[in-house]
Amino acid sequence: MEMNTTINKIKRFFGIKELVCKHVYDRFGEGSWQFLDEQLLETLYTIRLYLGKPIIVNNWAKGGAYDERGLRCNVCPIVREKTSLEKVYISAHLQGKAVDFHVPGMTSEEVRRFIKEIRLQLPYPIRIERDTDGWVHIDMRNDNPSEKIVMF
Repeated sequence: MEMNTTINKIKRFFGIKELVCKHVYDRFGEGSWQFLDEQLLETLYTIRLYLGKPIIVNNWAKGGAYDERGLRCNVCPIVREKTSLEKVYISAHLQGKAVDFHVPGMTSEEVRRFIKEIRLQLPYPIRIERDTDGWVHIDMRNDNPSEKIVMF
């Protein structure tokens, strides 16, 4: 699928400010879409479509506290804390291939169970972080494509 088509589809549920950190948005504005992985966008769209409920990634633009749960950049505190001249840090968030999110009214475990239930509808294999409380992490760095969902 063409990236512009994917972006137009996902805009039904998400604005760019919800998917990137404030630093990236302040620098690139609506052009920030270019940094997000198309497979991630298609997967997030599919989850949101089947779920039928809002998904909260970032809410910094609405005065909320979540600002580093989508695409992160080198200026973000989470990244700065994990990097140094001696340590390499490359996360799926830095590559535009991951989001952390929550669904109001559902626990993280309920959301993970739901995603597992609709796994055959997911357009691409994903990884899901297990045992997180308060958020769900999904990313596109599944190195076992024969498995639709890999828990890590």
